[in-house]
Amino acid sequence: MFYYNISGIEKRKIVLLLHKNPDGDALGSSLALLFYFRKLNHDVDIISPTEYSDSFNWLPGIKNVLIFSKKNEDLVKKKFFNSDYIFLIDFNNISRINNLKKFFLYSKAKKILIDHHLSPISFDFMFFDPNVASTSIMIFRFISKMNNLDKIDNEIATCLYVGLMTDTGYFRFPSVTSETHFVAGKLMKIGININLIYNKLQETYHINKLKLLSIALNKLKIINKYRTTYTSIDYLDTKLCSYKIGDTEGIINYGLKIKNVVFSAFFFEEKKDFPIKISFRSKGNFDVNLFSRKYFGGGGHKNASGGILDKSLPETIEYFLKIIPIYYHNLMFSI
Repeated sequence: MFYYNISGIEKRKIVLLLHKNPDGDALGSSLALLFYFRKLNHDVDIISPTEYSDSFNWLPGIKNVLIFSKKNEDLVKKKFFNSDYIFLIDFNNISRINNLKKFFLYSKAKKILIDHHLSPISFDFMFFDPNVASTSIMIFRFISKMNNLDKIDNEIATCLYVGLMTDTGYFRFPSVTSETHFVAGKLMKIGININLIYNKLQETYHINKLKLLSIALNKLKIINKYRTTYTSIDYLDTKLCSYKIGDTEGIINYGLKIKNVVFSAFFFEEKKDFPIKISFRSKGNFDVNLFSRKYFGGGGHKNASGGILDKSLPETIEYFLKIIPIYYHNLMFSI
């Protein structure tokens, strides 16, 4: 059994693999698992295909995240090929690991999924539940199944709480359940400083990020007939505002705050070349996961998803606007 092998006395080599542009849940979940597995005396590495936002630089253990680059390619390759287990944390499709895909596919390690997104592809071990609010809850369950909740210390609890807060929009999203608050309560009992965590997560608005937000709000369009809003940031905007990873986070939510709006879209031209990255958010029963999968090769959750399109930014927006009328009844009568 997998649980026996990972909890036994024999030391294992483990890679915790993140998706590109890892968010608070991906980082919090993987760092918590790093601390936990090291308590079990395993050899553990966290590998990310890209940089993460500076706003997470304060997280416990964050310096353990190995960011893939051409300079460390041989080292990363060695870690993949020498590992016993590779954990996919907070994502369920290898299309999200960029250039690490080749190492992942050729590694003989057992692949374990720990995630909460819909429609995963198959791996050696599957530990997922699309009904939970965050992957951090899945990590909590994972540790619980191994009868090791007593090993959750302040560092692990802080990391899990960050994942919980960020992926639930500070406990505001429809995905929040009684289990969400139960886990949060258990983590608080360990003694984490929730005021410090909240303040650290809020300290993300440097002047250039605010400039990007201002540009996006000025471009915001409202389509009252379809209860929809959309906005965009283009490549020139990113240059003007010295864009860093994470600076567009949260922009998508502003459109959804407008009265009677149930669907919000954000189009991001991060690079001169394609593809355009798209984020979708919705209220009520309008399923943006299905919408994104059907038209933009993406997915996620019912009320929060993303996708991409290999077209220019104007072409992508034009394509989106042609689709919206199809969903007139879905949007008008969304509860």
